[in-house]
Amino acid sequence: MAGENEKSFLHVNKPEIDFPDDVDMYSEKVYEKGRDNLKMFIEKGWLKEDSAARIYIYKLEWKGHIQFGIICESSVEDYEKEIIKKHEKTLDKKVNDRTKMTDIQNANIGPVFLTYKNREEIDKRVAEVVAKEAPYIQVDCEDEVKHTLWLVPPEDSDFIVDQFGQVPATYIADGHHRAQSAFNVGKIKREKAKAEGINITGEEDFNYFMTLVIPDASLKILDYNRVLKTINDMPHPDFIAQIKQRYDLEEIKEGDDITPKAKYEQSFYIDKKWHKMRIHKELVDVNNPVNSLDVQTLTDNVLDPILGIKNLKTDNRIDFVGGIRGLKEIEKRCEEDCVCGFAMHPVKIDEVLAVADNKMIMPPKSTWVEPKPRSGLVVRCFHNQADITWL
Repeated sequence: MAGENEKSFLHVNKPEIDFPDDVDMYSEKVYEKGRDNLKMFIEKGWLKEDSAARIYIYKLEWKGHIQFGIICESSVEDYEKEIIKKHEKTLDKKVNDRTKMTDIQNANIGPVFLTYKNREEIDKRVAEVVAKEAPYIQVDCEDEVKHTLWLVPPEDSDFIVDQFGQVPATYIADGHHRAQSAFNVGKIKREKAKAEGINITGEEDFNYFMTLVIPDASLKILDYNRVLKTINDMPHPDFIAQIKQRYDLEEIKEGDDITPKAKYEQSFYIDKKWHKMRIHKELVDVNNPVNSLDVQTLTDNVLDPILGIKNLKTDNRIDFVGGIRGLKEIEKRCEEDCVCGFAMHPVKIDEVLAVADNKMIMPPKSTWVEPKPRSGLVVRCFHNQADITWL
């Protein structure tokens, strides 16, 4: 359907839609098509240049949850020095794809989603700007997310940027592949400039990348649930008995709330019945930021020792259900292609930050961040330091 809509931004960030199915989506001509489509969006006036030196305030509103963030530039050097902190491993194929797209398009077509430990001075100034300035644009999307953008006056922009100078670190909430690709593009363009005898000042476009920075206090993380396609032909009573060696298990009465209420509590679905699970406390390594996560304790006490599922990324016996789909999706999957499912309590942002601060890696499929920014609302082009906003 996007292929029929010439204004769809998918023509820029998913340019393969403009080619037949048998064309390699990673071929040079696909990336060049994305670049040409971006130029077309600018030429047709669907994207408008903003030449002012400013940041933007971006409000995301979804199902009663509201979060304000700042769209700005973040430093590739900060990423290299781990002042922008990571909690996820990247896949080479995805990074290479994003690197090539950014390099050829000469633009950041979507922001890396960052968070930081809340700073009251920034919150206060954002509220003041929102109160006195009219929004530049407001978009209601089909996924029930409302996106609102404010152009921040220069003096307010300077104040907020100065305040961020006092923030010791930011953390990637979503967009590890985009962040790594931004570093790669900076390195590629820096080496090319040096080879051409160009003096590098550190202020070049490629030394920065576009980010949306939202305070940790307002970030919303949903649960990321697990479903199993098989339990290795084990009789269900035997499987349940083995779980009971590690967890307190209690059947949930029909009609009662099945949502896990606290850390170390999950809900287990099998044979059309829900059970409350609570791990035995002595099995939890509370001093380890990763091993103490609910998603990791499930792996360490059920998936691995009982079923032999060690690598959640590659084992085809397990699948994942994002919290945005609701717990009924677990029941649906168990009617279609799965045997049982585990509803997880959402990871807290403090847990994510602790993992990143300790230079550790979150387990696969741990966090589902929602709502997310829309690619194409703001585009940052390298060639002229311009920011381009959606009309």
